[in-house]
Amino acid sequence: MEQIKLETDYGFDSIYKKWNGKFLTDECYDQIISPTEDTAVYKPGASLYDSTPLVYIMCNIYDEDNDNILNCLKTIEDTSKMRANAAGPILDEDMKSRGIEEYRLRTPNSYQVKTKAGKWGLIAYANEIHSVMAGWKRGRFTGKIEESGWSKDNADKFNTIKNIQKYNEKAFEKADSKRYIAQKVFAENSILPEHRVGIVTTFSMNRYSDLGLGSGGMSCHIDSGDNEQGMTTMCHFRDGDYDGAYLTWPRYGVAINAPHNSVIIADSLELHGVTPIRGKGTRYTCVAYCDRRLATKGQLGKTEKKIGKVKDSSSLDEFF
Repeated sequence: MEQIKLETDYGFDSIYKKWNGKFLTDECYDQIISPTEDTAVYKPGASLYDSTPLVYIMCNIYDEDNDNILNCLKTIEDTSKMRANAAGPILDEDMKSRGIEEYRLRTPNSYQVKTKAGKWGLIAYANEIHSVMAGWKRGRFTGKIEESGWSKDNADKFNTIKNIQKYNEKAFEKADSKRYIAQKVFAENSILPEHRVGIVTTFSMNRYSDLGLGSGGMSCHIDSGDNEQGMTTMCHFRDGDYDGAYLTWPRYGVAINAPHNSVIIADSLELHGVTPIRGKGTRYTCVAYCDRRLATKGQLGKTEKKIGKVKDSSSLDEFF
C-alpha cells in the first residue's frame, strides 16, 4: 500500500470559520492525490508510525457486483431538502428563483416558511441535493429507531444497496484492521442486529453531475453522528468523463481524485466536502456509516423511550 504523509495543518478553528457550510472551491486544497493503487493518507504528525489516518483509498473492489450496484445507483434520482449541513448556504437570489418570497433563516443553511395559518412552520428546509438516506435512524424528538421511508418504499433497491457493505467491510479490514475491529466491536455490542447491516447502520446515496442531473458539489460539513471508534466507508464509481468532484479536507489542503470502482475509508469527523464537478460524466457514491446514536445496548446505549422535553409531552405540538 502506498503511504502518504501530509505536511500541512491549517488548524480547525480558522478553517471551520472559513468553510463550514459553504461550497468548496479550488482554493481549499494545495494538492490533489489521484491513487492508482491502494493508498493511505495520514494526518500531519511526528512520523509515519505515530500518525492518524485521514483516508484510505482501496482500488478495484467490487468485482462481479460492480455492475449491479452501479446500475442500482443510476436508478436513484431522489433528492432531499433535509441535509442542511451538506447542501450549501441559503441565498436570497436562489430562493427568489424558486418562487419563495417569504421565508426566515433558521441557520445559514436552512430556512422556514409560513403555514396556511400564517405562522412559521416547525420544519426547517435546506437546498435540494441529490442525496437520499437508507437504513435506520433515531427520531429527533421521539428517540425511536426506525427504517427510513426510502428503504421501506424501495425494498428491492435497498437489498442491492446492502451488498455494498460486505465489500466495504473487506476493504476496511484490509486497510486498517485495528479501527475495523473497534467499529465491529462497537456495532455488535451496542446496536441491535435489526438496526444495522454488518458494522453499519445507515447508507447515503449521492449523485453528482454538472448537467442538472445531480448535485454540483457538496458543501463543507462534519458528519457529527458517525461512530468515533471507526471510520466511514464509501463506494465510488465514475460514469463518463468529468473533472473535479474531489473529496476534500480543507484543514489539510488535500483533495482526493478517487478512481472508478474504489472504496474510500475516511475520517468523516474532520471537516470535508466535495468540490464542483465539471464535464459530462456523473459521480456515484454511497456512504455507509455506523451512527452511534442508534446504540441501545451497553454503556453508550440509549433506550428508545422519548427523550428530552418530549418525554413529558403528549404530542409534538405540546412539545413545541
